[in-house]
Amino acid sequence: MKIGIGLPNNIAGVGGHLIAPWARRAEERGFESVTTIDRLLYPSLDSVVALSVAAGATSELGLVTNVLLTPLYPSAILAKQLASLAACAGERITIGIGVGSRPDDYTAVGVAFEKRGRVLDDQVAVMRRGWSGEPIAGDTPLCPAAVRIPLLFGGRSEATIRRAATVGDGWVAGALRDYPTQSAFADRVRGAWQSAGREGTPQIHASVNFALGSDETVRSGRDHLASYYGFKPDYAKLNVDDMICSREDLRATVEAYRDLGFDRLLFHPAAASMDQIERLADAVL
Repeated sequence: MKIGIGLPNNIAGVGGHLIAPWARRAEERGFESVTTIDRLLYPSLDSVVALSVAAGATSELGLVTNVLLTPLYPSAILAKQLASLAACAGERITIGIGVGSRPDDYTAVGVAFEKRGRVLDDQVAVMRRGWSGEPIAGDTPLCPAAVRIPLLFGGRSEATIRRAATVGDGWVAGALRDYPTQSAFADRVRGAWQSAGREGTPQIHASVNFALGSDETVRSGRDHLASYYGFKPDYAKLNVDDMICSREDLRATVEAYRDLGFDRLLFHPAAASMDQIERLADAVL
């Protein structure tokens, strides 16, 4: 199972100067990938920009979105941005995408919240066509050469299973460690994949939140999660309670997801301090 660490792009007020050294150190310590969390109306850093900075600062590190809220972006522009990132980074990227659950983000960009699933389906078709080298309008290609970008879908709806098994490359589980539910959903995705006549197997990713170190750091991490998910207080509490803050819990989580057959586990930091890389690497690598 591959193990990645999140960039701290989603933490309120994070300095942009932290992204490049964070990615470099993650690669030096042996993490397989770095990942981002996407949100619009929050004092955080843009996912695609953060991954682009990480790409330029590293040479082999995988670049993952977990997840990118694609309906917030114009389809053709996003397709070109991601194709450009894939070309510049040597096709190291894996794009986890979803629709999110924050109406205010959609209000800000003028996209109907209740239509976000249909927008997502249309976007996948546009992105796939553009990345293949086919024109998406007129007769001129979107990017200089075809690129292969894996698309994984987040969520737990029937539509998520359909997308992951038919037009995607797999599924991204949420950050809460509900192992029985996540394992059962992963099996449903695998079954739908086989029923669709797909070759191979879908990629299955999981993620967790963590903050390691002093009581102050752990408290700061919990405060971050309470704020970030504050638009849904009950869900915020679940994330706060589930945040990992010990080496023993880290190792048990890796073992659990490995035993469940997940392909990649992504650790999202809840504290924007470089020592989180060292502490996590010492515990799980």
